[in-house]
Amino acid sequence: MNTAPQNILEAFNQLPDIEKHALASEIIKRMTMLDIPPLTDEALAEVADALFLEHDKTEL
Repeated sequence: MNTAPQNILEAFNQLPDIEKHALASEIIKRMTMLDIPPLTDEALAEVADALFLEHDKTEL
């Protein structure tokens, strides 16, 4: 992920929960309008691995 998405995620993390929910809902609505292929099993496994690694970092 490049700098722009990372900055967006950092800004998102600073929002109050109600605004996080509203923003996430809007992003999901817009995602449904994109013409992108479904994720493969391999791509989902990669995302899961990355999430578990991030989780492990926070548990230390």
